[in-house]
Order: sequence, then C-alpha cells, then structure tokens
Amino acid sequence: MAEPRSVVMGCDSHKLTVACGVVDSVGKEVATAVFGNDSAGFVRVLEWLQALDVAVDRVGIEGSANYGRHLATFLSAQGMDVREVPPIRTAQQRKRRRRPKTDRDDAIAIAKEVLADDRLPMAKPAMEVSDVQAELAVISDRRRSLMRRRQRLLNEVEMLLVKLPIAILEQIPGRTIAGRLRKLCRLRLDDADLSSAHTQLVDWLTEMEQELSCWETKIRGLERTLSELTAESGTTLTEEIGIGVVSAAELIAAVGDPTRFRSEGAFARWCGVAPVAVSSGEGDGPPTRHRLDRLGNREVNRILYTMSVTQARYFAPGQHFLARKKAEGKSPKEARRAHMRQLAKRVIRRMWADQRPQRQAKASTEATSLAVA
Repeated sequence: MAEPRSVVMGCDSHKLTVACGVVDSVGKEVATAVFGNDSAGFVRVLEWLQALDVAVDRVGIEGSANYGRHLATFLSAQGMDVREVPPIRTAQQRKRRRRPKTDRDDAIAIAKEVLADDRLPMAKPAMEVSDVQAELAVISDRRRSLMRRRQRLLNEVEMLLVKLPIAILEQIPGRTIAGRLRKLCRLRLDDADLSSAHTQLVDWLTEMEQELSCWETKIRGLERTLSELTAESGTTLTEEIGIGVVSAAELIAAVGDPTRFRSEGAFARWCGVAPVAVSSGEGDGPPTRHRLDRLGNREVNRILYTMSVTQARYFAPGQHFLARKKAEGKSPKEARRAHMRQLAKRVIRRMWADQRPQRQAKASTEATSLAVA
C-alpha cells in the first residue's frame, strides 16, 4: 500500500469561514476548500484531509492570533506543526505575480509560503504556555487597554480646559493635565459668575475626573496582580537594569515559550533589533552598511529601547558601551541600535535560563507518571 503523499496546507482565516489550500512538495496545487470557522468546520477540515489521503507536514495560518486562533489551537492539539504566516508575505507574492485576490488563492499562497520557508514562527496559540503566562498575557492586555483609554481621556481634557475662563485657569496651575483636572474639581465654583455653557463644561470635566480616578485605581490593581504573577512565574528579568515588573510581564506574555527561538539572532530578528544589511558594490566580504529594521514585534522593541535609554542614564556598563560605539564612528542612533541588539541577547539568555528549571521539573513529573503507570 502506497504511503500518503506529503503536503503543506495554508489557511486563510476570516470571521465566519476558513479557506484551506493544499500544495504538494513541489508547490503544485492539490485541492482547496472553504469551511466554517467553528468546531464543526474544524472537524470537516480533518475529514477533508483524510479524504485526500495526504500527510500534512506543516500548516500555515494567516491571522493565527485573531480569527485563526481557535483553528490553530485545534490543529496543534491534533499533533500538527502550525506556523504563523504574516499577511505581508502573501501580499508581496500577489503583487509580484499579479495574482487575483480571492480566499482560495490566498490559501494556496499561504501554503506556498510555508513550503518555501520552514523557519516561519510557530503560531502563538499553538505554543505551550503555563497558566501563569496565559494570565499575564490577559492582564497585560487589559492594563494596556486602560492606559490607552486614560491617555485619550487626558488628551480630550487638555482641549477642554483651555475653554474655561482665564480666571479659573489661573487657579489651577500645574504641569500635568491630571493634576490640573483634580485641582479644578476641588475648587469652590458656587460663587463664580459662570455662564450656562461654562457650568456644563465644568460638570463634564468633573465626570471625566471621576472616570480617570476609576481607571487609575483599576490600573494600580492590575499592576499589583502583575507583580504577584511575575514573582510566581520565577522570572529574573526584573534584575536587568531598565526592566520593571510591567515590562517583565509584557515580555513573558509576548515571547511565550522562549525556547522556540533557535538562537539569539532569531530573537533579535523577531523583535526588530537585528540590523538589515544594505550593501551594494562591496564585493563578497561581510556587509559594512546596515539599516534599521522596521518590522518585528514593536512592543518588545519598545521595551528594549526603554532599557537602553535607562542604562544610558544610570548604568555605567551601558554608558561605556554606547561611548565605545560612538568612538568607533557610529552615530548616536546607530550606537543605540547596537546597544539594543546586545540587550536583546541578554534578555533571551535570561529567559532561556529561567525556563530551564521549569522544563526539568515538567520532565521529571512526566517520568514519574510513566514509572507509576
């Protein structure tokens, strides 16, 4: 009996449907189909693959962190190698080859990208993460959402404060919008000769101050929870200069399983701190000119930038590194990028070291369970 032929599957996920395309080992289209983006549809995907009599090597999903999240989790539970395919890759392929834009064509394009590059990152929902890591991710996202709401509210308050009479503005000096708003709410304006419009404006600002206080209370509570969970996770990231509890929690949530990165360079490329060569006419030697990588995980990139700025101010080794790079002829920006690259190396090494005891404990538990069985 002939063995099933080896194929790669691409999935283009949407709110209600998932388009699946299968290509063989040389990129030839085998079949395409569309299923519902629900539990019944996921089962039908497996039945469809069984009917094709194929062996799936890898699965690529575009949008595995959004509409394709549950499909990625389901296929991973079936033992499949599930990868994330960035939308920009299929868009570039479509533009380069003047391909049409349909769900089925996109599914085939995703499959071809997975076939062409076996180094695509694992889909995040398919990663093996602990309960603490999952909770850290949710709380970090919730805090970030509240921080964005708070900033939007403060921007609106700033525009409204200037509409108050100058006599009131002179009574609420300050450098921060939140501080001036609180001073306004403490003023006794009963005797002030305010127009009806200004009275309505003050009432509106008072409601905003109540919302702001509520959100700040929630943010402080979430930060306390993050501190507890970060300590429970056993991470030592906070020992690095420039990483606080919030940044450590965001790193743990964003990275997930650090062992998915094969090397320090792979992690640096993932978070956008590895320089991109832009050499031309320099022969076959190593490239001497590089440019900034604007891709990668921007949240982690921001954390590394904050680390670099903090160390440049308060940490002697960081100051010496930046000074040495500038002495070599690098511009301040180039020196900062080189420093961020070194910090990325330190961060991933520390995360690998933190993960090692957990993996050893898990392996020991599994071995004990097998011995008992």
